[in-house]
Amino acid sequence: MDTAEKWLLSARPPTGETLGPNRWRASGVPDHFLRMQRRTLPSTLVLVMPLWLSACGQAETPALTVGAISYTEDQLLGLTQDRRRTLGYLTAFALAVSDSSTLEFGSPLTSTWTADRLLEILAADLTLEVHDVDEDVLEAQYMTNPQWQLTVRHILFFSERWRSDDHRKEAADKAARAMVALRAGADFAETAAELSEEPGAEGRQGLLTPGRDGSWVREFWAAALALEAGEISPVTETQYGYHILRLEQREIVPFEEARSVVARSVADRVADPAAILETWLASTGGAADEQRQAGLAEADRRGLVVPAGERAELERRWEDQVYLWAATFGFRYGASPAQSAEAAMAALSNPAQGVSLARTELVDHSDQFASPYPIQHGAGR
Repeated sequence: MDTAEKWLLSARPPTGETLGPNRWRASGVPDHFLRMQRRTLPSTLVLVMPLWLSACGQAETPALTVGAISYTEDQLLGLTQDRRRTLGYLTAFALAVSDSSTLEFGSPLTSTWTADRLLEILAADLTLEVHDVDEDVLEAQYMTNPQWQLTVRHILFFSERWRSDDHRKEAADKAARAMVALRAGADFAETAAELSEEPGAEGRQGLLTPGRDGSWVREFWAAALALEAGEISPVTETQYGYHILRLEQREIVPFEEARSVVARSVADRVADPAAILETWLASTGGAADEQRQAGLAEADRRGLVVPAGERAELERRWEDQVYLWAATFGFRYGASPAQSAEAAMAALSNPAQGVSLARTELVDHSDQFASPYPIQHGAGR
């Protein structure tokens, strides 16, 4: 997939206040600025260790260190151990948002979700096996309602939903003028190259990598799916702004690539796949973790995989969560370590219900994070 297209896979609007270029490319910031950000950001990640001096002139030993950020005992005075641990997680997450490493941060969690989905696929396979549902039945069922792969060109006028009313209206007006030109016979590819604000659109003339259900945000997919080849959509609003689409090609996804989706649909109608999976796992013996590993090994043995579109959907689920937490805590991309530390302390002490719930969610998932920033409590502990 072209790097310049990745913005379209996100299910959350990148506000530019909280999210960075590696994961959130729909801010409308020119590519040269994004490259500058990537070059200059590491220079901010110097060790943030203000010299908290004692009466003897010695630096105070940090009570909590997270990556480049350190807190003194005086700063943490009155905080329980649980609150200190929460501050550690908040600080690590703030740093991940600041340098756009949130995908790495949440990789164990998304891996867990992917494994859960694979076990659902195994459950369907076992159910069909128990009830003697063969491949011919699945393929016949699939052909009554096949999945599609769509090739699309589009023109985008950036205006995320958090923008001002004036900004939104300006973008909508641009889209309306482009639509008038297209209806008057303007060439779509040339118009996309000239007018589209999507990064890289000029060279590709608005052409996107072919997509399937789950590849693009819902409004975009629905608009594309409604078209026949050669047709142009009405102006379509998504969280990124205003699009005009032209469908270039529509192809049926081969049954072999869509089989797991069909299998789950049919299995749900003939039995309870979850119950059948539970019985099968219990038959393997061992503790719950051992049973889970046995199930994953069996899925691998059978050659079962999570479809690419579903993996992308699970990744967007994490990106959704990142966006919500970052917005709730006030964390932002490009913040210096000192700014991230200040924001983490503010998020820890904020009594608002939404912030409190977000803190609880972050802590509850803490054992499934892979923070690139080590958390140390006390002197090396």
